[in-house]
Amino acid sequence: MSVRITNIQRFSLHDGPGIRTTVFLKGCNLHCPWCCNPENIDFNIEHYVENGLEKDFGYDIDLEDLEREVLKDEAFYDNGKGGVTFSGGEPLLQIEKMIPLLESLKSKDINICFETALSVDEKLVLIALDYADFIYIDIKSLSDTSLTGLDWETYLNNIELVDNSGIKKENMVFRIPLNYECTLNEDNLVKISSLLKSYPDFNVEIFKTHNLAETKYKHLNKQYKSFKQVSDEDMDNVLNRIREVNKNSRIISL
Repeated sequence: MSVRITNIQRFSLHDGPGIRTTVFLKGCNLHCPWCCNPENIDFNIEHYVENGLEKDFGYDIDLEDLEREVLKDEAFYDNGKGGVTFSGGEPLLQIEKMIPLLESLKSKDINICFETALSVDEKLVLIALDYADFIYIDIKSLSDTSLTGLDWETYLNNIELVDNSGIKKENMVFRIPLNYECTLNEDNLVKISSLLKSYPDFNVEIFKTHNLAETKYKHLNKQYKSFKQVSDEDMDNVLNRIREVNKNSRIISL
């Protein structure tokens, strides 16, 4: 059994507690305009040319080989304080194929984290919750779900599944990307505050979207949209507003 990935990033410090090995799975069912990993949207392997050399975004890796790659970093996980994070793309789209890997990692007490938009069938979420020690839930544009393709009812239902799971509340984290063009508007902030008010025990992280993926868009022949950098003052204002409904909120850099 194999899964399709684009990258294994070692010594990650922002993808969960401790030192992480982050596996980026290829394929996503959303289309966020600010996506910083556009190579992970299409499930198909994509080809490009760089400096006259043909290269690929994506490759298939056997689960046994992927586990070996993850376990190369086991010494840095510090007895469960670190571990492996599955990101993407949308990692839950391939989770059924990942079950043998997740079973094996769990048997070795490897801390498992998923970063997900939760806009997937609940059966995939339930599989993830059987193995997850930590979970990031993206909050994108709630005022205009057509921007991303988010399935609103599915999203709300899946958040409830997470909330009622066995994961510790402090290990459930909402992540909110902020940019002036799509997410930093009054309607969206009102809807985000309303959602967060229902889950006061979750942690919340807000961050500025960036323009570091421009080269990837060019390689993929995809239209690139530049986003104006959100000011520190506006970030602080959003943070203070969110803290009115959730005290466990902070600004991060990604």
